[in-house]
Amino acid sequence: MPLFIFLSHDVDWPRHGPGIDHIMARKERFDDDIIKRVINEGYNPYFGIPELMDAEDSLDMRSTFFFRPVYDDGTDVGCYSDVIKELLSEGWEIGVHLNDVSSANSIRAQKEKIEEVSGRTYGCRVHYLRIKADDYRKIRDAGFLYDSSLKKFRDRIELEDMGHYMIDGVTVFPVAIMDAYLFTYMNVKEEKVINLFNDAINRAIKGGKNVITVLWHDSSIKMRGGRAYKKVLEFLASRQDLAIVRGVDLLRRV
Repeated sequence: MPLFIFLSHDVDWPRHGPGIDHIMARKERFDDDIIKRVINEGYNPYFGIPELMDAEDSLDMRSTFFFRPVYDDGTDVGCYSDVIKELLSEGWEIGVHLNDVSSANSIRAQKEKIEEVSGRTYGCRVHYLRIKADDYRKIRDAGFLYDSSLKKFRDRIELEDMGHYMIDGVTVFPVAIMDAYLFTYMNVKEEKVINLFNDAINRAIKGGKNVITVLWHDSSIKMRGGRAYKKVLEFLASRQDLAIVRGVDLLRRV
């Protein structure tokens, strides 16, 4: 059996992005030409879904995109309705990026909000990965079959964040590799990202793990570090012992 690589993306910002002030406060994350476009054109470099789609499609890969029902400025997921329809028509999966897990009713309402645009959803991930042990029961009761919010380690990659678990009737795919943590807590240089993936894959195989879940935000694809995603995909495609899957595919396989 191959090692499964679950590719996933969280869409944390509305279509128009976080605004110029937010971007300029973090301008060191981007090349100068992108910042010039932000200033001169009002360009939003955080909207990276097209680039993710192009990168994956070029290698015949598909992934799962988790959309928030409502964004921080009050914009709802309807701002992405055309994008979601395109993703679905081309074979990508849509999941729910939950803002609130205080009750099964709240979770169910968020699920239904996304499904107004996407049709049925099977999986979720809690925003900021803020999940507690008693949340899985609520996630199950709201109708989700899998969740991918669990991550025990921020500053390193460990076997405990690989594979899958069954918790309160929910299949759980912990996040093994997350872009934001690579370039903050772990301080991985962009040119070392492939080495990290190679080491993680070899450790998973040696440790008897069957899944590595990767979280790469659409907002990072144009950032220093995050722009390594296409090279990551090319590396994954070069290995014959891997299977690239969406969450719903993985659910059926495990």
